[in-house]
Amino acid sequence: MEIKVKRHYKIDTFNKFSLLLRYDSVASAFNFQMYFDPNDSKHRMLFQPGHYHELDVIHNNELLVRGWILSQGFGVGPDKVLSSVNGYSLPGVLEDCNIPIDLYPLQSDQKTLREIAQRLVSKFPFGIVVDPSVASLMDQKFDTSTASESQSIKAYLNELASQKNIILTHTADGNLLFTKPKTRRSPIFHFENNQPSIEMSLQFNGQGMHSHIWVQKEADIEGGNAGQELKRNPFVPYVFRPSVKTQSSGDDVNTAEAAQNALQSELKNIVLTIKTNMWEIDGKVIKPNNIITVRNPELYLFETSNWFIESVQLDGDETETVATLTCVLPEVYNGNIPPYIFEVNEEKLHSS
Repeated sequence: MEIKVKRHYKIDTFNKFSLLLRYDSVASAFNFQMYFDPNDSKHRMLFQPGHYHELDVIHNNELLVRGWILSQGFGVGPDKVLSSVNGYSLPGVLEDCNIPIDLYPLQSDQKTLREIAQRLVSKFPFGIVVDPSVASLMDQKFDTSTASESQSIKAYLNELASQKNIILTHTADGNLLFTKPKTRRSPIFHFENNQPSIEMSLQFNGQGMHSHIWVQKEADIEGGNAGQELKRNPFVPYVFRPSVKTQSSGDDVNTAEAAQNALQSELKNIVLTIKTNMWEIDGKVIKPNNIITVRNPELYLFETSNWFIESVQLDGDETETVATLTCVLPEVYNGNIPPYIFEVNEEKLHSS
């Protein structure tokens, strides 16, 4: 792993490095520790509080994150104490900042999401990137859209993007990315039982699941029709656990989409976590927005199933490297109805 400040000052010695690459987020986060030498000019620049220097994280000549240095931690004691550096990718600033007053008014009429986004990021040292898969959606006009004074820039843009099922994330070189997940990609790896992983776990949160998910919309004074849509959760097939949600915006045509979004949200209650000593597959760092396949009867995965990598945390020190993959079902993002992956073929099981 290589660290550069302001794109050309290389930091040669550091320890306890951690990088969290996130898909469904405008920010990936990094942190590392090293001994601060107040007599070293590069150290003085790196550790200078409040300067928010740019920092690049590079592995095998591949840029993984370009971000800001956000915070530093210092300490002294009888023995030399490691200092810490923390930060996140450049668009992460949109999570912390509101729309500046000189970009008011907060209301946009007959503007596209592309136009709104370009305007709101115009004061920052990065731009927007639109994946071809969402280009037409980015250029559809909103009749009227209004941000609130208290909203972060990210929250407002994410509110608009979610209405069009667009994911708001970031590129490695620090631009704001509007995209859709690549859930139809070929799997990059197959995990069988506990090899080559260090450990695997599966969490099923049944409290967050419902058998019947209704979304309803009442008729409004502007002439919008009432609507109602039902989605069945395939992971609650035998008991009755109803959920009713109210659609607050859009028309009756959007009610089916709102119901599908509600189901997708519930599917996030199934999480697969894999810890492996591999940072790379086929010479490339493991990244989010990829598919893996898994079979592990110890996790009640008796048949091979597909999983979408939502985040990857890379940890390393002088003794070991560990990659932690947090995965969800691909249907969390692609809008399809997932199969029930916990079926057991008793005949096949006993014959094997």
